[in-house]
Amino acid sequence: MGSKPDRNLSRLTLFTTFSAAVSLASAVPRSANAATVTVSSTCSVARAVAIINAGANPRPTPCTSVGAFGTADTVVVPAGNFVVTPVVEINRSLTIHGAGKWSTTLQASTSSTVYRAFLVKNSSAVVKIDNLFLAGPSDYPASAMNGIAVDGTNDSSLSDNNLELTNVVISGFTGGGILNIGGRVLITNTLIYLNRSGFWGGGVHSAVGANSNGSQAVPSFVAKNSAISLNTAFSDGGGVYSEGKLDLRSTVMQQNEGSDGAAIYEAATFTDGKGKSTWCKVERDSPTSVPSEIDDNIPTRAGAMSIVNSDIPCNFYDTIAAGNSSPYCSSNTVACPQH
Repeated sequence: MGSKPDRNLSRLTLFTTFSAAVSLASAVPRSANAATVTVSSTCSVARAVAIINAGANPRPTPCTSVGAFGTADTVVVPAGNFVVTPVVEINRSLTIHGAGKWSTTLQASTSSTVYRAFLVKNSSAVVKIDNLFLAGPSDYPASAMNGIAVDGTNDSSLSDNNLELTNVVISGFTGGGILNIGGRVLITNTLIYLNRSGFWGGGVHSAVGANSNGSQAVPSFVAKNSAISLNTAFSDGGGVYSEGKLDLRSTVMQQNEGSDGAAIYEAATFTDGKGKSTWCKVERDSPTSVPSEIDDNIPTRAGAMSIVNSDIPCNFYDTIAAGNSSPYCSSNTVACPQH
């Protein structure tokens, strides 16, 4: 189907192994202070999210809700294909729960004026999305749009993640898969592939934001048991472009293309009080987990780095690689897998 671009995914077999080990229950946990709104042919994703944003289901409405609205509300999206009309703004903590990443598809509709499908607008909100496929517009690659944008500026807590993705696919966006502005993003068992960007970060762009008090909101991006592959950036960081903390654990990065740092470009200039050596890591998720793997990434500029170009020390302990071109890593990389 048009929402799932057809390209050779044979290099993603390691991610398939990860996914096969994951089985998430279809039942949605409920609490005394939680409402569930179910998407249907008459209740769109945007409408369901708007109801939770408002904390009430007005009457009359084509949407069915169960339970009292609180701090753990859920949008349930059953199996099937559903059109998402950008932009869907989320300004309260919620969960969007699908029936499975190959069963539930949310396809962004074409727009010449909107540049993101979903926007996490409230930096104090904790948004969790699981078990679905988020697909770019069907006229790919004409519409420039990113899949999910996070505005993490002016966050006073600096503790909870602003966005957590579990068992999700993001594909077919030409503004990049994820745009994270000063927020904290965690992806687990998630596939980000076949996205493009006319600037930085074809798969993920994690950028510093500006808080209203004049300070800077430094982003964090963590991936566990995931794959960021087959993404393209016109500028640097075909897979990931980061201006903050980057932690890739048991994660596959294959066949990404970018001007420099085809897989990873780390542009952070900050420390977290423990030294810059803690900011950029590519490693195993645990001692018993499979290693991270970085293969066949292609810089489009002569003499540029295929694996990583980093402004700070970047550690690649216990990471394997194959098929990347020389030069592989910038000089401040620790344990660069030169293959």
